[in-house]
Amino acid sequence: MTNVIRTFSEISGKYTTVICDLWGCLHDGVKSFPKALKALKEFKDANGKVVLVTNAPRPVENIKYQIANLGIKNTHYDKLLTSGELTSVYIRKVCENNSKVFHIGGKRHHSIYKDMIHEKKITIELENIADADLIVCTEPFNPSRDQLSDYEIMLKAGIDNELTLLCANPDFVVDVGETREMCAGSVASMYAQMGGKVIYFGKPHNKIYQEVYSFLNKVGKARSESILCIGDGLNTDIKGANIEKLDSLLVVGGLLKTKHLTLKGNNTIIDETKLNQTIEENEVHVDYAIKFFQ
Repeated sequence: MTNVIRTFSEISGKYTTVICDLWGCLHDGVKSFPKALKALKEFKDANGKVVLVTNAPRPVENIKYQIANLGIKNTHYDKLLTSGELTSVYIRKVCENNSKVFHIGGKRHHSIYKDMIHEKKITIELENIADADLIVCTEPFNPSRDQLSDYEIMLKAGIDNELTLLCANPDFVVDVGETREMCAGSVASMYAQMGGKVIYFGKPHNKIYQEVYSFLNKVGKARSESILCIGDGLNTDIKGANIEKLDSLLVVGGLLKTKHLTLKGNNTIIDETKLNQTIEENEVHVDYAIKFFQ
């Protein structure tokens, strides 16, 4: 049974470092959560290290700008890592001059290529996947409306040409305010199930945790037993913590809120029976659960 807590301060003294998700824990894409930011700031002020790790498919500098506008400042964290940054580094490493990339996602995510387009290292192929050397998926073309069936013919063409798909965001879905949108992880999962080769960047995959450990080694906070992973995704944040053998804190008021928060009198509480069933069904282990990170 998962240990349900009310506030982070109940367990924060056990840890020297937190690896904290952004979306669903500190903000919802529209606004940040003041109590969550206060909890992080208090932990950091007590000499804890805060590493923000997000599956956002954009470079670090872009995300820093976004979250700063939401009120998440440098004073709230020590290090920020994004799956988009890791994807960008990988593309630069493997693409030769004038490599053609078929980009699945909005133009706003072309920031993942940084200066590569201007350097003529790559060109973006938007018309015909059959002419591409590589597929990069940052999000569906229309995250709020697209269905996976819309991608079947397109992905089949990629498989026929033995193209590798780089998934810059392993999340399956995200809640933007009150609207649920599909993420790149859903498209990538379909490609893999169809027989295509997928390389994932971000949680729960090891590459991004190695970046965390590299930073923590430099600041002397790398003992695994003193690291806590905080997130709202069972198949990303929690699964990643399990794979890395790190403790985890599940924020139920994120992706799971619709089915796992219930009204009792005038209070919203966690439906612990449903929550434990869901945890068991997803075959993960959760050390602690909290309604909202605070």
